[in-house]
Amino acid sequence: MDDWSLTWAGTCRSGCDLCPDLDAFLADRTRRVMEWRLAQAGRSHIHGRIDLADLPVSHTTRRQGRPLTLVLTKTSAVFTREQAARTRAEADMAWLRETWPRLRG
Repeated sequence: MDDWSLTWAGTCRSGCDLCPDLDAFLADRTRRVMEWRLAQAGRSHIHGRIDLADLPVSHTTRRQGRPLTLVLTKTSAVFTREQAARTRAEADMAWLRETWPRLRG
């Protein structure tokens, strides 16, 4: 459980300059926490991107200093989601192997 990277198809349609930084954080295999000083509009945008994609990343705002700091933390669901997807894929494959011969004949 050393690979904390996340893949997502969360391309920002607005072409903002924040989402590439979010993408880099999500793709990083070792980085778990990102502290990001952002104005309210930027924090709101990033919150929305994370929520819309249902990413296993918590996001809180540290209300100290200006601009405030958005703290992103990858959760252990990074690993449980991957395992659940693998388990579903294996079950689906077993069903196909069992069912396919009946469908052919």
